[in-house]
Amino acid sequence: MLAVKQSIYIACGDPPTTAALDKVLTGGGYACESFSNGRSVLAAIKAKLPDLLALDLVLPDASGIEVLKKVRRIGPSLPVIMMAERVSVTTAVAALKLGATDFLESPHDPGRVLVAARHALETTELQRQLVHLRDELQERYKMVGESAAMKRIWSLIRRVAPTPASVLITGESGVGKELVARAIHLQSPRAARPFIPLNCAAIPKELIESELFGHEKGAFTGAGTARVGKIQEADAGTLFLDEIGDLSLSAQAKLLRFLNDSEIQRVGGSAVIHMDARIVAATNKDLQELIKQNLYRDDFYHRLNVVTIEVPPLRERAADIELLTNYFLDHFCTDYGRIVSFAPESWLALKEYTWPGNIRELRNLIERVVILAETNPVEAEELRSFLGAEAKVPTDGTLKVAIERAERDAVERVMAQTQNNVAEAAAILGIVRPSLYRIMRRYGIASPTRPQPKS
Repeated sequence: MLAVKQSIYIACGDPPTTAALDKVLTGGGYACESFSNGRSVLAAIKAKLPDLLALDLVLPDASGIEVLKKVRRIGPSLPVIMMAERVSVTTAVAALKLGATDFLESPHDPGRVLVAARHALETTELQRQLVHLRDELQERYKMVGESAAMKRIWSLIRRVAPTPASVLITGESGVGKELVARAIHLQSPRAARPFIPLNCAAIPKELIESELFGHEKGAFTGAGTARVGKIQEADAGTLFLDEIGDLSLSAQAKLLRFLNDSEIQRVGGSAVIHMDARIVAATNKDLQELIKQNLYRDDFYHRLNVVTIEVPPLRERAADIELLTNYFLDHFCTDYGRIVSFAPESWLALKEYTWPGNIRELRNLIERVVILAETNPVEAEELRSFLGAEAKVPTDGTLKVAIERAERDAVERVMAQTQNNVAEAAAILGIVRPSLYRIMRRYGIASPTRPQPKS
């Protein structure tokens, strides 16, 4: 199969120059079309964008700068090489502001022409790939949810992200703590700089300091070359320290110095290096309990814990289960080329389940269902076989009875969780307060006693 040639439009009012450029570029493997004025090349660009435009600064009916302005309205990312006998500084600046990639001065050297074309095309392709990867990354680490708990988290992220403050994210395993960390990074002034994750529990304690701060050659057995650490990799960006509760006391002391002074020393080195990395940490452990057991430094905890964001378990975000399920369904159906839906009873099974593995467990379940499910829409019985023994199975009564039981259980659980705060419970359940009162009356759930006004 023959590769499709990249297309180049040449807009030039001088026929000999046009012919010479066409010969060079065609010989370089490009498909060229030539235009003698601005009007004709603009009409062609409106009909079909080329991969590259070679544009003369002076055309019979317009200046190249005026044509370039109009080109930008049609194809904002189209790479353009400007051509002229002489280029003033003012003209060059104007063209660069409009996104011109390069300038070619006549007479045109064939080698220079091909280098300029190749560079412009490669740069544009890299930019397209970067945008695609950035969009893909944001979609991959997208936070999904409209529950009251998620709205509180988004509010905290919006307030803390623009600051340089350290953030401690707490919550059970699988709730999405790294997603919160990435959201903080992407909404911060550091978004264009690196986001470097490090799982402190996955690195042996004798190597964690080297991972964080780097090391010099010969610092320890096996250190054959010098190496930068994660803090230096995250310079001007964000360092995400997951499982911070597993960090050794020695590493805590050194990291505390960095948090206080923004300075590090590599293992085996004496030079002090100034670094500007923001620290966002996460843990599923009770750090205050570890402090009581002398397993964690009190000063490090308080310096790290400038702002705390607690991510609730999925069982406390019932209103988000359907949104998350549909998000993962769309994702995996697209990945595996399948169309899968759930029967009504299956939605009930999802909402009844306690989700000990939280969002990570839900994600894995939906991927498993998309790959392996034999019923479609997926029936509750098959879904429960994927969920495992912890899924609740109604053993008596009709579907209506099962739904009513689940509704009552959900209301009672959330009312207990919120200590009978009706407004907060309604927000978590995704309903308005009058609806919650009606449900409570229907099932005989006692309303909270309102405090009597003082006489």
